[in-house]
Amino acid sequence: MDNRKVIIIVSGISIVLFSFFSMQWLSGMKKMPPRKPAKEVARYVKTEKVEYKNVVTEVEIMGRVTSKTEVSLIAEVRGEIMNGDISFKVGESFNKGDLLVKIDDEIEFYNMKSRKSSFLNSVAGMLPDLKVSLPDNYEEWNSFMESIDIDNDLPDLPELSSTQERVYMASRNILTNYYTIKSAEANFDSYHIYAPFSGTITEVSLEEGAIANPGSKLGKIINTKKLELEVPVEIGSAKWLKVGQNVKVHDSKKTSVWNGIIVRKSQNVNPATQSINVYVSLNSTNKNPLYKGEYLEANFGGIQLFNVMEIPRKAVFNHNEVFIVKDGLLAKREILIEKINKDIIYFSGLQNGDYIVAQPLINASENTKVEIL
Repeated sequence: MDNRKVIIIVSGISIVLFSFFSMQWLSGMKKMPPRKPAKEVARYVKTEKVEYKNVVTEVEIMGRVTSKTEVSLIAEVRGEIMNGDISFKVGESFNKGDLLVKIDDEIEFYNMKSRKSSFLNSVAGMLPDLKVSLPDNYEEWNSFMESIDIDNDLPDLPELSSTQERVYMASRNILTNYYTIKSAEANFDSYHIYAPFSGTITEVSLEEGAIANPGSKLGKIINTKKLELEVPVEIGSAKWLKVGQNVKVHDSKKTSVWNGIIVRKSQNVNPATQSINVYVSLNSTNKNPLYKGEYLEANFGGIQLFNVMEIPRKAVFNHNEVFIVKDGLLAKREILIEKINKDIIYFSGLQNGDYIVAQPLINASENTKVEIL
């Protein structure tokens, strides 16, 4: 390499180094502007002054309508199922006293007539001897025989006034035959199932034409006039509700209102929901009909609380903690929860005059500087 090239390379490197160190020297001479201390910004919070008073509140909870009376129909005799006064179908309505189901009773009907005819002959056959042996009882038993109608139930037996009369009737099987027929008459009623109340059919297990056996389930009926609202109430609220308490019940749109009364209160807790069932008696009317299975809202009013204050539920955290403002800083406090409503908590446990934060705070902690709105 000749001297000329060496001089050029060395000169280039020198210029670069000189420029670098000159820039470092000049930047070191520049004064940095003084840093301003960060200004602490206070959060604004909404508070309420703690002042206790007596209040009257309520509990509103959704419940499901159930029938007060739900009956399963069970066959007690054997025979073919026949329709009664109504068609035995799901959804069919009926009135109290209607014949719901008839089980074919033709054979039993004629057997009953045969038994009654034989009994009538027995009574008629013993009357001549009775007139001789017990003349004082003859007229009474003769009247009894004349009142027997094989198409109707047997009349009541004459009163057996003496031991001699009882022995006389027993020895001729009059008493045995009489009570055998009365038992058959009671059994004959089992062929006809009448409605014990007005309602509707909710389940049909055997329809017309099927053969029922003793113990066979025929179906299920419910009372549609007398209904109940089954309301699951939280344990904390259940203590305020008493049997006999009046209740206002309405639908979701609050267009229909019913007056109810608490008739039962469960004494056990549902492990799945941790609630206690309260039952409200309701009556369905033509103007305001009720339907089993629908959901309604029960308003349990008239609940009195003493020396409490209310705040929004969202202002409470960790179950029973709140913030208060003390000397411009946030401070945690525990409260005594007296009652919980849908959006409100009634509490005590703070000092009168404290300022409680009445709103939820995000990323807040104790000793945070705040200003009250």
